[in-house]
Amino acid sequence: MVHHSLDIYPIPKEKSPLYINEPWLIDQSLLEDKLDNQEPKGQKDNIRVYMPMDINRVAVLRRLSAIISRYGEANEDNEPNFQMDVEAIIAQIEIYDQIWFVRNMPKNGKHSTEAVQLVKEFVSMLKEIPDGCAELFPFETIDALEQEYLV
Repeated sequence: MVHHSLDIYPIPKEKSPLYINEPWLIDQSLLEDKLDNQEPKGQKDNIRVYMPMDINRVAVLRRLSAIISRYGEANEDNEPNFQMDVEAIIAQIEIYDQIWFVRNMPKNGKHSTEAVQLVKEFVSMLKEIPDGCAELFPFETIDALEQEYLV
């Protein structure tokens, strides 16, 4: 039975795809196990698969919404996993910012206008996470994003 549509060559709609060799963005167990996430060592059966990921405002906010729905409130039990999942999306925002910054080369600021707007919405959603007595998350994440993008 065939369950997946496999292409031998990338078929991007754009002129060329952007390859980001950071497997932990998709497989967060690489972070949990503190493995060298660039190249698998000693795995004779390894197959490196590149899967397309669209990074845009709607997709990023949709991913955050899904994570918030999965965890519900931030509490001591789910705080580390909740934060790790959100940090993976923040890495996507950083990539989004780098690309838009290079495309538009803003004269003022160190971040793209697109990323600043996205972070405003992202932070707003983080602030709505119910607090179930979590100690650090999402509070420190909100502060860090505001300091980096919104001050």
